Amino acid sequence: IYVNPSVVPDFFGDNILVNGKVWPYLEVEPRKYRFRIINGSNSRFYNIRLSNNQPFYQIGTDQGLLESPVVTKEILLAPAERVEVILDFSKYFMQHIVLTNDAVSPYPRGEPVDKETTGQIMQFRVIKPLKSHDYSLVPRRLTRIIPLKEDEARIIRDLTLDRNEDQYGRALLLLNNRRWMDKILIKPELGSIEVWKFINLANSTHPIHIHLVAFLILDRQSFDVEYYKKTGKIITTAPARLPDLNERGWKDTVRANPGELTRIIMKFVPYTGLYPWHCHILEHEDHEMMLPYEVVY
Repeated sequence: IYVNPSVVPDFFGDNILVNGKVWPYLEVEPRKYRFRIINGSNSRFYNIRLSNNQPFYQIGTDQGLLESPVVTKEILLAPAERVEVILDFSKYFMQHIVLTNDAVSPYPRGEPVDKETTGQIMQFRVIKPLKSHDYSLVPRRLTRIIPLKEDEARIIRDLTLDRNEDQYGRALLLLNNRRWMDKILIKPELGSIEVWKFINLANSTHPIHIHLVAFLILDRQSFDVEYYKKTGKIITTAPARLPDLNERGWKDTVRANPGELTRIIMKFVPYTGLYPWHCHILEHEDHEMMLPYEVVY
């Protein structure tokens, strides 16, 4: 059945924008720079690298600093995820360095990028003269993160990420097989700690974003999807994995991968009221992959 207007399960543009410009360049000095990066694309994931193979010094996540910098050659960013990084251009005077992307779309089982277009994000031109000596150092210690304790969690919630079809045969992605206007079932108490386990039954990674709270990722673990669909029971197929080193800070968006259980822990402060949680792929959240929850006294 033809539906007009209709919806698409994902939208991937042909041009990459940075701060509103298509494939821009930034002229920089041969020194350290601090950048705050957010993936603002509709559906596209980015696995970013630098064309000269220099590292990122990642110092922050969505909600603040990591305990210590993480030195890495690549960073994976889902829609809405943020990272804070230091780039050191001091050894690369008169070089042009491209920030590249090699994440497939849709992620993680989609089509590869075009290296001439969507495989490039922007360029750094290290051509400005050094105005003053750069004596700065990246600190070894940035902050202290006090973890929330699982044994203090009031509730552990199992929440499915579902892929169905609507009456027109279009992909319909849902949370817990529920719709926005359904009765609110998730009502955390103000000040309580909860563990949420995302059970991804769909075929792609969903960046799950929760309003109000900051959370910590506990672990990810693969499981038998077909067995769960038949029985509603979880059989894990591998040991649980801790989050990547550069995910071990306070987050508000987490990548829930297909065929995996993704567990997060959070404390519901400082306000009561209604807040949404949703997939941050825009086409998914706008077509029912969003639910409200209510923080109550």
